[in-house]
Amino acid sequence: MSVDLKSISRNSSLIFIIGLLISWTAANSQALAQTYVSGKVITADGMVVASGAVALEKGQLHNNAFLAGGAIGPDGTFNIPLPSGGPWGLHVYSEKYIYFPLQIQITAGVENDVPVILPVDGKTDDDPMISNIQFNGLSDQVFQITMQVEDPNKNLGPQMLAIDTKRFKSYRLVPKSGDLKDLKADFPAGEYVSPFIPVALDGEDLRDWLLAVADHQCSNGIIYNGLGQSIFKPLVAHSESLACEVPGIWKSNFDKVYQFSQTESGDLTGEQFEGNLVIDTMAQAGNKVSLVFGFEGKKGSADLQLSCRDNGVLLKGTYQYPDRSGDWVFTKLKNANVAKSGKKLFEANCAACHFADRKDKKVGPGLAGLFKSPKLPSGKATTEENVRERIVDGGEKMPSFKHLKDDELRAIIDYLKGL
Repeated sequence: MSVDLKSISRNSSLIFIIGLLISWTAANSQALAQTYVSGKVITADGMVVASGAVALEKGQLHNNAFLAGGAIGPDGTFNIPLPSGGPWGLHVYSEKYIYFPLQIQITAGVENDVPVILPVDGKTDDDPMISNIQFNGLSDQVFQITMQVEDPNKNLGPQMLAIDTKRFKSYRLVPKSGDLKDLKADFPAGEYVSPFIPVALDGEDLRDWLLAVADHQCSNGIIYNGLGQSIFKPLVAHSESLACEVPGIWKSNFDKVYQFSQTESGDLTGEQFEGNLVIDTMAQAGNKVSLVFGFEGKKGSADLQLSCRDNGVLLKGTYQYPDRSGDWVFTKLKNANVAKSGKKLFEANCAACHFADRKDKKVGPGLAGLFKSPKLPSGKATTEENVRERIVDGGEKMPSFKHLKDDELRAIIDYLKGL
């Protein structure tokens, strides 16, 4: 009996490479499926912004390393997968509103909710303008975007963006004559070009692309799709019935936005977005809420009353601070996030590798009828305990999902029972 050592070596190498590719695909699919930034875009008077664009830069705000992006849906929400956690710069653009920049810290493996409150742009005649949008095929697999940009008050910033809402990517366009070294300088009007985009233009739906620009005064004008059509949609009423409770998103009479939350122990905690005030402690007794805060190196306190009427949910009271005091009023804009359904959790964590509606193999086995079978694909008995153990610990090519909370695991298992 003869043995072909070269053939064995080639086959072993091929098997090894295929294994690596499967592992890499599963790991990267899982990362994209698990880490999200999401939010609902509302106005200071409680209306919902129904159109616009979102772009994210990796790292610190205003470093212009744009990488991810997406669209604001007709319900005012966005949900964008990110390749990693850590610091990101979030930029939100909607016609007739001042654009919203915010430094955020993304936690990997979860959905990161960010409140976005857009101020009205009281003067739109100085907004930057886009025209002559062109998608130019450079090869079968590469294209480049060009567009003309003007600004009446000649203070364009570096944010000329093309956003691929299908693949959740964003690209920064630069002047055709070359980028500026000083990104704080006023950028010139004229033709702007994107980097080479590694996508086949043939068959691409240009309505999936959004083009947005902003100037140094945070004005952004009309946002177009790749066909040169405005995507603007009128505001819609906020459909959320505001709960008469402290957890949620609030805006103060000092034009600052806060998130108040309840900890696992039942205590309250709060944070100010894009501001220097730090809430040290927060406590509630009945309808009374007390705060201790730090600002500019000094300590202050406040006593507030939760007031719930037909015209809104308010926290009203006074604050005391060295050398000053006054009224402090918070208007509730959004309830705290509710727990996700099992289906949503499955889609975010499991659907990258498992079908829910059939038994066919995807990356891992299909899970239709999982709890109707006496044994799991691993060979163990089909019990809640074994399913939970598999989700938490992983195994073989399946990664661990230790980041899921107990209530999230219960929700996923309940969903699996109904498949």
